[in-house]
Amino acid sequence: MRLQSHHKQRSNTFPAAKGIMAACRRMRRGVCALLALLLLASLLPVREAQAAEQKLLQLNIKVGSTAATVNGEKIVIAKPIVDNGTVLVPLGVFKKAFGSAVSLEGDDVVKVMYGPHTGAMTIGSTTAWKDGTKITLDAPPRMVSGTLLVPLRFVAGVLGARIAQGSGGGLLVTLAPEESGEEDTPETGGIDSGAGKTRIGNSYFEWSLNYPPGLVVGDSGGNESVATFMSAENLYYLEIHASPLETAADPDELQERLVREAEEGGETILDRATFPDAAFPYARIVSKDTSGALWEGRQYYSGGRLYELYLTDDTAANYKDLNKYAPLLDSFTPSFNAGDRSIRDLSTVKNGMREGYNDDYGISLQIPADWSMDDQRLYYESSQGSHLRVKVSSAPSGAALESWSKDLEAQLKDSYVPDAYALQEDVRFEVSGEPVLVKETRLNPGSGWSTQYQILLQKSGYRYYIEYLAAAGQDEDKERFGTILSSIDIDFAMVKENFGRLETDDYTALRSKAATKSSKAYGYSIDIPRLWTPYQDIFETQTVEYRFPGGRFQINASPEGSVEYAVSLLQSYYKNSKNDPKGPRVIRMEETLFAGVPATELTVRQTRGGISGQTRQIIFGKNDLVYTLTATLNDANATPAQQAVLEQTLNSFRLAEGGE
Repeated sequence: MRLQSHHKQRSNTFPAAKGIMAACRRMRRGVCALLALLLLASLLPVREAQAAEQKLLQLNIKVGSTAATVNGEKIVIAKPIVDNGTVLVPLGVFKKAFGSAVSLEGDDVVKVMYGPHTGAMTIGSTTAWKDGTKITLDAPPRMVSGTLLVPLRFVAGVLGARIAQGSGGGLLVTLAPEESGEEDTPETGGIDSGAGKTRIGNSYFEWSLNYPPGLVVGDSGGNESVATFMSAENLYYLEIHASPLETAADPDELQERLVREAEEGGETILDRATFPDAAFPYARIVSKDTSGALWEGRQYYSGGRLYELYLTDDTAANYKDLNKYAPLLDSFTPSFNAGDRSIRDLSTVKNGMREGYNDDYGISLQIPADWSMDDQRLYYESSQGSHLRVKVSSAPSGAALESWSKDLEAQLKDSYVPDAYALQEDVRFEVSGEPVLVKETRLNPGSGWSTQYQILLQKSGYRYYIEYLAAAGQDEDKERFGTILSSIDIDFAMVKENFGRLETDDYTALRSKAATKSSKAYGYSIDIPRLWTPYQDIFETQTVEYRFPGGRFQINASPEGSVEYAVSLLQSYYKNSKNDPKGPRVIRMEETLFAGVPATELTVRQTRGGISGQTRQIIFGKNDLVYTLTATLNDANATPAQQAVLEQTLNSFRLAEGGE
């Protein structure tokens, strides 16, 4: 979650209490060539050996039965029940089986903690929170004969456990133990449960502070550079940010940054101070935002990072009222002692990787720690252009991995000219106990050779497509592929439970299909290829855009100016006054007819980032509107198939009769 504005914003991450927990200061920035056949194939026995060494934790239960098995040991529990289709189980079994910290706070707040994850529920309420994200339960926690029963699937999701059908109609819950390096058993809560922890922090971004009772960890949208907290009593809200800062800054410079950011946000500065002699020098200000809320802001510089702390209390009326939080804020240190077992580590980073997870699809996998993460869309990206994406779709009737592979190869040949790609030998592997096909392709759009890996998995009528692209020159990303491949874990039951029929990615069937799109506001319609990806597809707005391999298509309808003025602006924009051989060059300009009206067509050649391509722009007017259609296609992707689709799309453009 990134909010670049300096203004304090409001967030719905936590339940509000007098408005305090809605506050959000500012959330900001946060193997080889497929290892060759022999090396890639060797990953499987390695993974099996690791699994053998690291025995899974298991819980076997059955609805209506007091008999259960915890890691091979038979125990007696209160009977699990079914309420509104939801299995409810005794809260205590999670601590016995997995070592999670479980508690009942106050009279009705149920908490489960495991590693950096926290789940919170309220007895009798269907509202729950997982890492600060609000979730609606199908059935609430409830007391039955003096035993607290909680929704099994929700708590399993907090832990990262998988649920499958067990023997005799029971349920089997499995969880891989955390690699904590500690010798405590799960029964004693040794899996970093949070029990007995007196400090909290992030080992990857290297900071920590005191962990007072009742401190609740919030959700930061998968961005570990930001941590959010609230008190269980909704008394205060705290954010901690860690970001790179190449140039060292002293407390005076840090104070200038704090003051400038507050003033740019329209805030009133109430107090300011610097602490150059502190163990970790810092600057501090107290300000009042435009809503009247008081904030204390602190900044520290250490080890090439800027650390920012922002705390607010909705009940504070005077800047001195925030002084009571000094012990908590003063406990902050820009360091993390990995050997201190009293610190609860919020980081999920291990060996430079952290886990991506999507609840709906039940998919988890390891992602490089410095990549951006979008678990909701299952899309992850590096700043150097490497990416990983996952897509789940329904399998076409009668389809198999081999036919799917041939479809992808046909799509590749339609999308790249022969000199721009090189297919490697397919490799068979296993992911989550299922056979997969791994395809490797070398791609060169003109800026260097990148490596694309496609993992194809099909099960129970669904296709799981995982694409990993190591950008040109990013050898480290290529070397990470083996780790990522072996980390993929899929709870196949989740997709069957959460989804019915999904869209079908059948290239052979979709390659010639289009969907008609219309704009009443701008008086036109057009047939858009089904395989194009929408980037801005609200046709009642002035601009729409679609993207496809190596190109993009845009429509802009402007109520201002004239065709002549629009053409002159484009000519000026494309004027290459320095005669740069890679700069834009108009190679053709002609008057023509388009959609039945006079039009001007420009064809432009240009090289950007080492990638050469051609842009075609058609400008025309009708009913006081100026239309500009832009079709851009890189040379590496200028196949006959792609050019034909572009031409067909342009020819399908139609102006509404009469207009408005």
